[in-house]
Parts: sequence; C-alpha cells; structure tokens
Amino acid sequence: MTKAELRKKLLTERQNLDAIFVQEASILAQQNLMADNIWKQSQQVIIYSPIRNELRTDLLLNDIWASGRKLLLPRCDDTNGQMSLVHCKGEHELEKGTYGILEPRAHCTVVDYDDPEFSPSLVIVPGVAFDATGNRLGFGGGYYDRMLSRAAFNHATFVGLAYSFQIVPALTTDPWDKTMHALCTEEALQWL
Repeated sequence: MTKAELRKKLLTERQNLDAIFVQEASILAQQNLMADNIWKQSQQVIIYSPIRNELRTDLLLNDIWASGRKLLLPRCDDTNGQMSLVHCKGEHELEKGTYGILEPRAHCTVVDYDDPEFSPSLVIVPGVAFDATGNRLGFGGGYYDRMLSRAAFNHATFVGLAYSFQIVPALTTDPWDKTMHALCTEEALQWL
C-alpha cells in the first residue's frame, strides 16, 4: 500500500470514529502520557490542537497551564509552508486559524527558533500513522518534519500521540522524516 493509500484509509477510519470512543480514548491516552516522568519533568512543551478526530489534548493543555510550565502551540503559515511556535498562557488566547485548527491569537509571542531561551523538552506530535520503530506518516504537508529538523529540537523528546489502530507494522520513510522516541495510545505509552 502506498503512503497516499494508507493515509486515505486511516483518515477515513479516524473520521468515522464514534464520538464517545474518541472522548474515552483521548482521556486514556492523555492519562498514559501524564503518568510518565517525561511529562512531569518537561518545562517547555509543544502540543498540537486536534482536528479531524485526532486524539484530544485538552487534559494536557490544562495540566501545563495549571503547572505554570511553558506551553507552545503551532501556528501554520501557508504562505511559506512553515509552522511557527507560539507561547500560549490559556484557552482565552486561542482562536480558529489555518485549516480550522485552534491556534494562539495574533498578539501571542512567536518563538524565535534561534533564541537560546528556546529549548523544548517535549514535543507531542500528531500523525496519520506511526510504525513500531517510531516512523511517522503525517498529512503530507511536511510542516512537522521541517520544524523538528531545526537544531533547537536536537535534545527534545518526540512522542507520537495516536489511536492504537494508527500504529502499523512498518512505514516507508524519506530521509527528512523524523522518528519518534515514544508512542502514546489509549492502551499505553511505549518507549522505542
């Protein structure tokens, strides 16, 4: 099966998930992540805003905001095909942006990837599929691969957050694809 065929198959399966299953699986997956020391010890965390029935991240967001740690959310820029990271201090700073994704409002501070203060410790990465060795299949736009290839991410931990059915035996990879250090589903957090 080609990447495009697998992407289409899994996106259709995800889109057809029952709302109650999405809610229950999202809670379990987030709890699995929050129980791990990597979550408890990370000071600068990057989390995605879910779309198209991706696992929700609301518990993670609220936990970061309550703890006072730094939360960074992506903001897509279609004009240059890049993704900016933006400091977000609470739900009140979110609005619908590109692709209907909740993003930090325009007044929120955009991170300078070259700033020495920017040192992400944990990146929660969405995907259409992941394989048993941490390879990722995204939507095909390359936003995450371009962002994660920057030097500031060399010491960050990448955790793919997905439903268990999105974990496949093997994916075809390209040289620019970034590998996850762990996968977190409604069943477990698995270090690779």
